Amino acid sequence: MSQFFFDSALRCPVCGATQLQKLPMDKGQQSFYCRECESEIVTPTDQCCVFCAFGSDKCLVSQGWEDLLRRQLKEKMKNKESKTIPKFIPALGFNFLTGLYDTTISLTMPEKKFRKLLIKKLNPQPDEKIFEFGFGTGANLVLATQKSPNSHFHGLDIDPKVSSIAFAKLRDRDICVDLRLYDGGTFPYNNAEFDKAYSCLVFHQLDEVVKLESLKELHRVLKPGSKLIIGDWGKAKTQWMRIAFYTVQLLDGFKTTTANVKGLLPDYIREAGFSDVRETAFINTRIGSFCYYEGIKK
Repeated sequence: MSQFFFDSALRCPVCGATQLQKLPMDKGQQSFYCRECESEIVTPTDQCCVFCAFGSDKCLVSQGWEDLLRRQLKEKMKNKESKTIPKFIPALGFNFLTGLYDTTISLTMPEKKFRKLLIKKLNPQPDEKIFEFGFGTGANLVLATQKSPNSHFHGLDIDPKVSSIAFAKLRDRDICVDLRLYDGGTFPYNNAEFDKAYSCLVFHQLDEVVKLESLKELHRVLKPGSKLIIGDWGKAKTQWMRIAFYTVQLLDGFKTTTANVKGLLPDYIREAGFSDVRETAFINTRIGSFCYYEGIKK
């Protein structure tokens, strides 16, 4: 499993001053100017870039970012050849729309209302270790850390492009969260590691097999007696909500979203081993019924 760092503290070899800098996504950086002593520092001949030579964290190439993208591309091509769906569906269904995700959510849903209710149901407490599955652009983590700055938040996502948005968003707000990017399958955490777990607008993007596998992994990493909270599309509460939800299905696909709109997500949660599973609330939006589900790991 891979954990990436998108910022690096460059230490000037002349005066020892450090300066935080964002790692470039596509290529290495061969020099930098020290803000303290105004020296131009260049990459030594035995290093690939200034981050590998003078940074607290190496460049993304050395961290294995390109290797992960290459593996995901290979898997996507393999799935295409076997006429199966990709391992994950990007935000809004297509990679080129990822940058518009936050704007789209704010225009089509009562964003403040549904996110605040999600964090209210999570009810984070000081010193709790809390896990978000599919942190996306980091919007929920911003609210959660504001509500409970002394909780310990962790996030996991599979989409490199949307994850880079989250890293930047949290960095700009000086929010420290352990964010990890992984390539699917087993979560990179120990058994019974977290006090609570939550997920928002993720499960409608997963097929039936991956839905259940992910829920089983959530059950595994939670401590006994811990709560799981999921906010996602559910059974349409009115005929109009069902019609409106076709917009989501056209973007994210009918194969992954049908179980949600049929109201089957609680059944998957129970099958994964959770008890006391129930729908606790819902909000009708412009594009469907957004529902809240809870379950307890006994």
